[in-house]
Amino acid sequence: MSTFFSDWYYLSIRSIKQIWRPAMALIPSLFIPIFFFLVNANALSDFSKAPGFPHVPYKQFIAPVAIFTAIFFSAGNAGIELVQDISNGYLKKLMIMPIHRLAIVLGRLTEVAVMSVFQGTVVLVLLLVSGIQISTGVLGVLAMFAMLILFAMAWSCIGMIAALRTQNARLVQSMFVLVFPFLYLTTSQAPLNMLHGTFRTLVTYNPVTYIVDGTRALTLDTWGNPAIWQGFAVAAGLCVVMVTFTLFSFQKALK
Repeated sequence: MSTFFSDWYYLSIRSIKQIWRPAMALIPSLFIPIFFFLVNANALSDFSKAPGFPHVPYKQFIAPVAIFTAIFFSAGNAGIELVQDISNGYLKKLMIMPIHRLAIVLGRLTEVAVMSVFQGTVVLVLLLVSGIQISTGVLGVLAMFAMLILFAMAWSCIGMIAALRTQNARLVQSMFVLVFPFLYLTTSQAPLNMLHGTFRTLVTYNPVTYIVDGTRALTLDTWGNPAIWQGFAVAAGLCVVMVTFTLFSFQKALK
């Protein structure tokens, strides 16, 4: 067991160092959430006056989405870096050593968690400066980050699975486009009660909706809102399922 944690630790250190190489690559994933927050908060501010909309300013309503998006984007690099390790032979060297595959996966997920905390904190500070308030306080912020980090790790597994099964860098990079349909087919721009028809059905069955709603509940409401535990349940469930699928995908990489 001590060997497993030691392997996890050193693989995590290696992965975390890759976050800052190059540091300029972090700018787009920080710029985009803030850009969309500023644009939507100003362009759609009158939407908050529509019947059925929560009694909060529109910028307060979409602020959690900015934090969610920043952390969402942090999950995109794990698959790309893994396919690079496959291409340069580093992964095969790991595979012939007595290192548990779970330690390899957790090393990447630790990088995702660290990057999520960094990007989420930067965006959160900017939102607080702009006047956004978190109704559940400091504990709510910690809970929000825990939920979003679990989801980011689950999402990063999609890229790692693609890397292990295809070993194709271009395909893994193209997985980034999945972020936008999964993000916008949610309650990110409007509450569920204001959505109708097929769109509402898609939003209801989109697991990302429950993460967005859980994050928003921690920002706007109290601890008694069921959306909080529902968000945690979905995030944790997705994380367990996707890590399991990632471990199974190592069979393909061994061929």
